[in-house]
Amino acid sequence: MTKKLLIYIWKFLVILVLFFTSEVLAGAAVSENNVTSEDGEELFEMSIEQLMEVEVDSTATLTEAKPRLVPAAVTKITAEQIRLSGARSLYELLDIYVPNLQWLRHHWEADVIGLRGIINDRNDKLLLLVNGRNMNQRTHFGALSELDLVLLSDIHHIDIVRGPGSALYGPGAVSMVINIITYDADTFEGTEYTVRMGAVEEFYTGEVKHSEKFENGDGGIFLYGGIGEYSGATKYDAPQIYAIDFPTTSDYPWAGSPPPQHGPPAGSLPGDGILEGEPVTHLPVNRDGESARNLPPLKAYAQINKGNWDFWARYTRGGKQFVWSARPLFRHPAGWEEWNNMWWINDTSTRLEVKPCFYAYQQATGYVGYLQEINENTNVDYAFSYDMIDFERFANNTIFDAFREDEYYGRALLRWDPNGPHKIAVGTEVSHLELGLNSPGWPDQNPILQGGSMPRWSTNLYSILGEHQWNINDRWTTFVGARLDDHSYTDWMFSPRAAVIHTPNIKDTWKLMWSRSVRSNFEEEMKAQAMDPNSGKNSEPEVLDSVELRFERQQTQNLDLAVSAFVHYNLEIISWDGEACVPVGTQRDYGVELEASYHTKRTRVAVSHGYTKLYDFHLEQGQNTYITAEPYGIGNDLTNWSNHVTKITAQHKLDDQWTADASLRVYWGYPGMKDYDEYYLISTATPGQTYGDGTPYPTYHPLVAQGWERAYRGNIYLNIGLHCQPSKNVTFGIVGYNLLGIFNKDFNKRNYLTVAGEGDFRSHAAAVGAYANIRTK
Repeated sequence: MTKKLLIYIWKFLVILVLFFTSEVLAGAAVSENNVTSEDGEELFEMSIEQLMEVEVDSTATLTEAKPRLVPAAVTKITAEQIRLSGARSLYELLDIYVPNLQWLRHHWEADVIGLRGIINDRNDKLLLLVNGRNMNQRTHFGALSELDLVLLSDIHHIDIVRGPGSALYGPGAVSMVINIITYDADTFEGTEYTVRMGAVEEFYTGEVKHSEKFENGDGGIFLYGGIGEYSGATKYDAPQIYAIDFPTTSDYPWAGSPPPQHGPPAGSLPGDGILEGEPVTHLPVNRDGESARNLPPLKAYAQINKGNWDFWARYTRGGKQFVWSARPLFRHPAGWEEWNNMWWINDTSTRLEVKPCFYAYQQATGYVGYLQEINENTNVDYAFSYDMIDFERFANNTIFDAFREDEYYGRALLRWDPNGPHKIAVGTEVSHLELGLNSPGWPDQNPILQGGSMPRWSTNLYSILGEHQWNINDRWTTFVGARLDDHSYTDWMFSPRAAVIHTPNIKDTWKLMWSRSVRSNFEEEMKAQAMDPNSGKNSEPEVLDSVELRFERQQTQNLDLAVSAFVHYNLEIISWDGEACVPVGTQRDYGVELEASYHTKRTRVAVSHGYTKLYDFHLEQGQNTYITAEPYGIGNDLTNWSNHVTKITAQHKLDDQWTADASLRVYWGYPGMKDYDEYYLISTATPGQTYGDGTPYPTYHPLVAQGWERAYRGNIYLNIGLHCQPSKNVTFGIVGYNLLGIFNKDFNKRNYLTVAGEGDFRSHAAAVGAYANIRTK
């Protein structure tokens, strides 16, 4: 370990030497804070009072609005905050800064995030945008690209709308909208080089961005490129923990085993000998965070602004490996036949290699926008875009998915602001999807969806949207908006929204918001339903009705307070039921989010606490769910949610050169996960549950030992960083990640999304990272 650490330190010193050499050769100056003045002031100097009279475009509105009047709870993460956090992915970044957002691992898919108790086995309840352009994968997963990338230097800021957003962005914006805003020629000038590296959880990156304005000042060009290597952390530094002893013999008869044996020979399965609560060391557990197929993550971006024209193109490649679920590793006394072909070739004496599970993607997007200024008060925003996303998923020695989807998208949005109390926006969108196409990542494979039975097909989405903002007087403002969406496989979907904003004085703001958000099912699920001769009808979307009351107060020039109470979250949810994604029931939650921010010229501290509580779940007849065990008579909490989550971030300028940064996240525990695992312990299979052909499910052996508690305890993540700007040109720093794991690795555990009562977890490694950048002008 000492030798490896010395190698890491040596590599970083070499990088620093190269950068200081580049500084001398470049001989150019940069801005005083090495960030845009906007970023620096926002972090250490600017108050809400300075900003609240400026009308801006918002991720949460179609019309321009003053920040304090925006009808939503919005979290903004600046480039400076990204740098100080040292975040190694958007998953980690959002987990640090966004109140009541939670992050879980997955045994079968990419990691998932959720907000206010809404989390699913895929990221289908949220929208991920880049410069307002929807980047979600529609066929199978939802928000996928960008989230796992360690390459973050192209991002100017991120707006997170905490709550429903379908009235603005269409089907899928159920729990939140994440809008990544990139740098452009107006927000960045010059050239900047950034390198990063990590030890223990090992990674290396190199990024460069460059911008130039045109000679006449009418626009400019911005270019960015980044490449990385992410090897991750070993199974010793980031241990995988299962919740039960795996048997070491095969002395009992197993149904479905070929004669003359009753099962494979003793000690022949990969799971043999794993002990409850002990780190798994003898299996080929992947390095935590290791890139899919060991390919380097990539990101490239180019943007040209010229007059009222906006052109940009973006390419990303990413993906991660993940750990095998206990279910295929453990021997099911009556379920061996299901997994036989995964481990054996023709007979019971030859075992297949246990290959790493992974998901991988690449995405390419092109965008053209034009703003037509009809007169001083009226303009039309036009956009056309093409997007291709290629996706592969390999799990349990099997290719589950290999396909790509292509989207052609157009929009026209008219805004009218007559300099009076009213502002109006109305527009239309069209999206055409080509689905079931060959995957460039698997050139020798036909498209694989739904077990390989899906043909190539296409769908269309036609949308009409609008918003009216009425500034009644200095104290009252209303927003009324709605959107209609017509998908090839749904009826018209309606997403209305209404909000009343009350500003009784310069310090206080009250917001009462009601909205309905919708989401159509995955494209593959809707196509399968349309192909089913016993169904053949339009797919029913899921619907979230929500009521939220928010209070914001500028207590002093340095202290801001906010409270959000979502008093009614009624979600008719589409989720995995064991066989497909279908409407499984209605989830009803309530909760509160408390926020406080203290800021001076040298110090900023932000504290938030989120509480979410399930108060009812109605299970549709004949369906199954992993969302909660409440319908089965055990508990009344959400399975994959910590009811309480607390987050603290702090930055302090020690002097003109040095800045210290720290973040603490506390997930207080998972009572709903304990309830669901208990349900699986006492009921090894849902009564009457069958496969599609009517065959009963096997009686599985429970995968959680009696008395198991470790997975249900809280998680605590502590990061501490130290950053230095020794000159106008150079900034460098070091960040310690998940430092409490030095004392107990269970503090750093990250729970897996529970879909089958497995109760296991994997801890993040206590690690260290460093970065250096140079900016010229």
